[in-house]
Amino acid sequence: MPQTMNPTTPSSQSLPPFDDVEKSTEKPEPSVVADPLEPPDGGAAAWMTLVGAFLAVFCSSGYVNAYGVYEDFFVREYLSESSSFQISWIGSVQVLFLGCSGIPGGYAMDHGYFRWVMISGSILLTFCLVMTSFCQEQKFWQMFLADGLGLGIAVGMLYVPAIGVLSHHFKKRRSLMMGLAQAGSSVGGLVHPIMLNNLFHGRLGFAWGVRVSALFNFVLLIIANLLMTTRLPARPKDTTLKKQLVYWKSFFTDKLYVLATLSVFILYCGVYFPTFFLQLDAVENGLSESLAFYSITLLNGVGVLGRIMPTIVVDRVGVFNMMIPCALACGILIFSWVAMKDAAGVISMAVFYGFFAGSVISLVAPMIAYLTPNVSDIGARLGVSIGIGAVGALIGPPVCGALLTSQLLWVRPVIFSGICVVASAGTLTISKLLSDRQTRRIMVAN
Repeated sequence: MPQTMNPTTPSSQSLPPFDDVEKSTEKPEPSVVADPLEPPDGGAAAWMTLVGAFLAVFCSSGYVNAYGVYEDFFVREYLSESSSFQISWIGSVQVLFLGCSGIPGGYAMDHGYFRWVMISGSILLTFCLVMTSFCQEQKFWQMFLADGLGLGIAVGMLYVPAIGVLSHHFKKRRSLMMGLAQAGSSVGGLVHPIMLNNLFHGRLGFAWGVRVSALFNFVLLIIANLLMTTRLPARPKDTTLKKQLVYWKSFFTDKLYVLATLSVFILYCGVYFPTFFLQLDAVENGLSESLAFYSITLLNGVGVLGRIMPTIVVDRVGVFNMMIPCALACGILIFSWVAMKDAAGVISMAVFYGFFAGSVISLVAPMIAYLTPNVSDIGARLGVSIGIGAVGALIGPPVCGALLTSQLLWVRPVIFSGICVVASAGTLTISKLLSDRQTRRIMVAN
């Protein structure tokens, strides 16, 4: 008799339940994997890096903003046998390297040398300040090497990498975070002049005052280096310097960019005149030392508002519509310098010039960004443009010092600086007209 198949036989048991068959045919949903190279826009490491970048900018660009204190002290006391033309070269070299460092500093950072650059710059800044304290009176070449060339290279090594590393941690809020870090420049322009004036003219004197300043900055830079971190891998080694130079050279086929960069160069030739010479003029006009010593602090303090307020409305008003009036206002204020004879004049100059100069300088970056068709080129174009502008900052103050002479003939440097700044407003106006024409052509073509 044939056996009937039992439902419990192995053949029937090997068939899975219907529900299990249905589940097994379902395709698993792909899991979303976050890109490890995407900036997190927050987190402990990001915020610590922001604080570290602020401190690094405070000690580098912020210290350069205090050079007016050194200029006054050198001209009247420590280097009184040297001409204003010679002394102005010290601060001009600082500004030159602060601006030109965008090219080598960014290149080194992109190739994985951020930590070495920051540590080397911190040590060099401290070393140069200590060497400045040992410079002998009336020895210009000693002061130029230590406080000009050496310190200029040091602040240049610190400034650009400190700002650039924020792009490793922030994307959506990158511009805001960079703006907050760069505020360290203005805050340094407030703190350093007060500290240096009180140290130089107090019980400690110049030598020990500079040493205290060196220790103060060294401690802050140690904290800054401990706080800042990188996230992104270094660029491939096949990106040689020769290829990078060819890339930078291609920028100068854009006529609008060339004209805008020329405007920055002419502007920088004249715009730093009050920053270098306001305190000296205040002292020579018989103002009390307390008021004269705080003139640079007041100028830099109001500059904080000047750097922030225009950037809030620039996207609605237009970068050229903001930049041209600010440049004209700076030129008019420089021409009015010759009428500055009392405390009210010095305070007015510090307040109004600080605001408009801070505005026009802060609008350079939005202008270059507006004229750059490819977003990925903004950083490189801005670095080259500001580097060329820094050459103007190298030329302008020494020329003003030569025109000033030891007899302090203020009319001559005022005319030179005023013409430079007003001329930059003229070239900016031409840039605006060409940009508007180009925009209309594109709209018609579309």
